[in-house]
Amino acid sequence: MSSIQRQGTFAEELLAPRRASASPWLTWHSRSGERIELSARVFDNWVAKSANLLSDLFDLDEGSTVVIDLAPHWKSLVLALASLHHGATLVDAGHENAAQAALWITAEPNDEHIPGSSEILAVNPAALALSFGSDLGPVAEDFNASVRSYGDQFYPSAVSSSTTALASSTGSTLALNELFGSSVEARGTILVRAQQPLLALLPYLIGQWTVGDAVVLVEDGVEVTERLREGERINFDYEPAS
Repeated sequence: MSSIQRQGTFAEELLAPRRASASPWLTWHSRSGERIELSARVFDNWVAKSANLLSDLFDLDEGSTVVIDLAPHWKSLVLALASLHHGATLVDAGHENAAQAALWITAEPNDEHIPGSSEILAVNPAALALSFGSDLGPVAEDFNASVRSYGDQFYPSAVSSSTTALASSTGSTLALNELFGSSVEARGTILVRAQQPLLALLPYLIGQWTVGDAVVLVEDGVEVTERLREGERINFDYEPAS
């Protein structure tokens, strides 16, 4: 694979063309009844703030290993793209390299499986949570309490196209140029059920966002009614390959 350095990053090339758009990019429906609609501009804003936080608190750079131990959710997708801005390698909690990860991003910061050598970023997925809560633990940084204070723009450094972007415990890996280089058919507004692991779902979402599609992500267990379909103007249902 080529190791050409990009002037920006692959995540930047995904986000920049629609950075000024107020059109929906990602809409989240939770079991608790939350509906969070993020335009392309707002999603990019969250990614930028998160990328600045990751740089300031954890010094992420190209090749840093990051465990993203979160289910598919708008916040976990924001943090995945923010990590990829830095050229970090995302792995799941079961990966063989998880024990050497520089950072764990998790909703359970007191999990005994997190190695003592890793820094921890705790994420409360509730939309209106202004802090993680009382069970943050003694060492974790609080994403909810900190992220809003960071800048709305992020200026990425060049990264190598051959840097590993994703590595799962199932043995699959994708380099940055593979993750961001797929050619797919545009579908319009796509219904996606959050039933797969985040790292398994991420390549599909990046491919569809690249061609301009909007995504409606529903938490596992949410009933997809005709009212929801009509309200969100769903054009296509994503069904993962068996």
